Amino acid sequence: MVTSRDEAAQAVRADAPIIGEAAIGAPGADTRFPAYLFAHGAWFLAFGLQMVLFPYLVRVVLQENEIRFGLAQMSLQAPTTLLILLGGFLADRADTRRIVVVCALAAVVTFAALGGLVAGGRLTYGLVIAYALVVGAISAFSNPARDSLLSQVAPDPGNVQKAVAAASLAQFAAQILGMVAAMVAPLVGVAALLFGQAGMMAAASLAALKIRPRPMAARPAGVGHPLAVVGGDIREGFAAVVASPVIGPVMLCSVGMGVCFMGAFAVLLPLIVQSYFPVEAGGRANAAIATALGAFSLCFWLGSMVSAMVIMRRPPRRKGRAYLLALASGGLVLLVCVIPMPLWLLCAANLVWGLGGGVAMTLSRGLIQEHAPADRRARVLSIFTLGVMGGGPLGAVAYGVLAHQIGPRLSLLVPSLLMLVIVGTVARRSRLRVLGQSAA
Repeated sequence: MVTSRDEAAQAVRADAPIIGEAAIGAPGADTRFPAYLFAHGAWFLAFGLQMVLFPYLVRVVLQENEIRFGLAQMSLQAPTTLLILLGGFLADRADTRRIVVVCALAAVVTFAALGGLVAGGRLTYGLVIAYALVVGAISAFSNPARDSLLSQVAPDPGNVQKAVAAASLAQFAAQILGMVAAMVAPLVGVAALLFGQAGMMAAASLAALKIRPRPMAARPAGVGHPLAVVGGDIREGFAAVVASPVIGPVMLCSVGMGVCFMGAFAVLLPLIVQSYFPVEAGGRANAAIATALGAFSLCFWLGSMVSAMVIMRRPPRRKGRAYLLALASGGLVLLVCVIPMPLWLLCAANLVWGLGGGVAMTLSRGLIQEHAPADRRARVLSIFTLGVMGGGPLGAVAYGVLAHQIGPRLSLLVPSLLMLVIVGTVARRSRLRVLGQSAA
């Protein structure tokens, strides 16, 4: 039994090599990686639907203004930001497969409840906010568990980047399917699609039960007050981030992605797409808005899927440089989108942005998986997610207010220029730009 904090820390350090060896396991072991990919993809198919349906419900069905739309998007992201570190702590100490199953079942209930409200015509802005808060909280616990589980089910533990690329490909393909499904909302109805989301999450929970992760050595129980144990574990995760010359710069860029890219993608770009159509209560153009939002989002994720396929087949030797170039290309695309253009050209620009986005998302998560200590991987991944998601609520509210004042198109100047500054700073002051394939 561990009787002091120092002894507990020594026990954790002593277990670290064992955890690493357990994580490596036998390359030929059947971990049911296809079941993991299905569960992972089903989650993102459901949330691909949400990317289109949520703004449609707030802006078109409820007729809310830009500020209240930004607040709604913030409510979707804020719980993940606040709880993600707790989710990472839990994923490092509990059965990650069980967490994924429980979160999927919770999502079934949440999506079905929203579908019932829409079908019964009882949807209100307050209920949309409540739904967003619940979904955000579920994501806070599901994402770290699912990300940590990936390294335990990778077919080749020595090449985690390939498994990350496969998971990214499944994610992007599933999101595309979800957005295509959202485009038929005028034909089948929003409520039917929400019930379909619930069905997909039920299938995800069944697939997760079939996963056979490699065993991880159990971490010793913490000593002291539970809050002190949680705080100590989270500090260990942050220490691993700061100590790594690779993870630290990637984390800084992830904050930029959250503030600049997530906010623009969640608020400014949907507002720009909507601006091409007149919005009237019960108007004929309302159905076209749902289709246009789906097609526009589809372009981004189609580009992301293509680039993830390329990375899986031919990973770049200098991953850090490719990552920084992908982020810079995103800033430049947003800068171009400030110029008024036809909707089809805006969709083409979004496709180009998606090509860079797929590279950035795949390489960043792969770099974290490769360089994070095995016994702190879930916590480091949760901090990474916090970096991305943490800036999202701030960007959503700020861009909603800014769009209300100067318009969504001109507001794109802020995230585009800020992202270019962040990338330039990281490129000059870190070793990411010279990081080779086998760099440590």
